Formats: sequence, structure tokens, C-alpha cells
Amino acid sequence: MNIQEELTCPLCLDLLTEPLSLDCGHSFCQACITANNKEPMFALGGEHQCPVCQSRYQPYNLRPNWKLANILKKLSEVNANSHQWQGGNVCEHRGENRLIFCKEDGKAICKLCVLSLEHQGHQTFPIEEVVKECQEKLQEALKKLTDEEQEAEKLEANISEERATWKNHMETERQRILEGFDEMRGILDREERKELQKLEEDEVNVRENLAAAEDQVAQQRQYMSELILYLQHQIWELSPDTLQDVINVIRRSESWTWKKPKIVSTKLKSAFQAPDLSRILQEFKATVPFFCSRFKSLN
Repeated sequence: MNIQEELTCPLCLDLLTEPLSLDCGHSFCQACITANNKEPMFALGGEHQCPVCQSRYQPYNLRPNWKLANILKKLSEVNANSHQWQGGNVCEHRGENRLIFCKEDGKAICKLCVLSLEHQGHQTFPIEEVVKECQEKLQEALKKLTDEEQEAEKLEANISEERATWKNHMETERQRILEGFDEMRGILDREERKELQKLEEDEVNVRENLAAAEDQVAQQRQYMSELILYLQHQIWELSPDTLQDVINVIRRSESWTWKKPKIVSTKLKSAFQAPDLSRILQEFKATVPFFCSRFKSLN
């Protein structure tokens, strides 16, 4: 559809006046479509049909088409200027209507000016032809700019939609990342508690073993102290009556051997090592698959 068809009312076949448009995209003069709506439409339950494509509509679906109205206004101004040139634009030098356009000077002149030396050899054309050519070029330019404006509106709408989509996508990804790292922190917290529990178990075991060794040493020292005191006493107070007892004590002291307690190594059974990140990531992969793939892509 060219610009002339867009500006023509399908009902009166004249330029649109106060254009109203339907959802189907067709436009009509306000007076024409209003008169069409007055026809009875009982079979359609109060609805009306578009005179062009027969799409159904309610009268309240009609809406002003301000874009077409502005185009018609500009076209009317161009036509008014054209009529002024044809009728009332009088040459100030010779008093004739200026009905010819001089291309070299870029201005409208009368037929007598064409014969003057001032415009001799210049290219001249009837003003009506120049006006028609300008109107056609204006319509072409207007059509081009109107199409580009519509493309710009579509692009603007697409960009706005894309922005909203990306905003939602980013918010979703942000939430997933937060949840993923919360899960990672949970795994590390569990590993920390496990390591602390192992350390506490090792501490209790070492303390118990050291306490047992300390008791054993204390008992042997007490026995040795008593034996030493007895031998020291008998050295100075040895008598025939106590000789056998002394001999028995000597035998006991000679046969007695110091038993060193088994000292438990204070070295921890399992020294602390940093958590195995590979194992943690495997566990994390099972619970939060999306984060694992994201982690690999970042590395």
C-alpha cells in the first residue's frame, strides 16, 4: 500500500478527514464510519463489520489516528502553497502570475520573465509540474521516514522487552549463585564440625593414656621408695634375727625391674588437612548441578 492509498478513505474515496482506525488497521473518515455504524446490525448482536475486511468491531473500538492526521495536515499545507503559486502569486516586476519555475535561480517567475535577458538560457518548467514532482518526492520521503519510524518503534519495543527479559534472567542467576554459595558454605561447615570432633576424640584418648602412665609411674616410685627406706634402715640395724628378712628383701630388690610405662605418642592420629575441594565439589554437584557447571566455566 502506497502513501496515497493510506491517506484515502475506503468509503468516500477522498482524503481522510479526522481519521479513525480499527484494530484491523483500516482507517476511515470520522463522518463516513459514523454513518456506517448507524446501519442496523441485528444479526451480529450489536457488532459492526469493517467495510474493507469484514472484521467485527464495537463502535468503542474506533480510535483517532493522530499519525495519519498529522500527515494529512502537512499535505494540506503543501496543497495550499501550491494553489497560492498557481493563483495569487503575482510577479513583482511585471504583474503576471508566476506560473513558471527557473531551476538556475531556484524561484518562481512569470512568462514574461522567461523572455528576459536575466533568465535567457535557463532551464524553466511549469510550476504545476515542479509542485507535482515535489509532492511526489515529499510523499516518497514521508513514506520512507514513516516506515523507518515504525521500524524504530518496533526496535525500541524489542529493546525494552529484551531489557526486561535480561533483568529477570540476571535476578534469577543472582539468586541461584547466592543459593549455590550458601550450599557450599553448608558443606564447609559440616567438614569443620567433623574435623573438630576428630580432634576432640584424639585429645580424650591421649589424656586417658597419659593419666594411666602417670598412675603406673607413681605406683612404682612408691614401691621403690619403700624398698629404699627399708634397705637403708637395715644397713645400720642389721641383726641375726632379721637376717633372713634382709636376704629376702635383697632378692626382691635384685629381681625387681623398673617397668617403663607405655607413653602414648602425642602425635595426632590424623593431622588436619584442608578439605578436599574436589570431593566437596562432587558432593555439591549432586545437590546443586547448575553451580558446578558455572564453576568450571569460570576456571
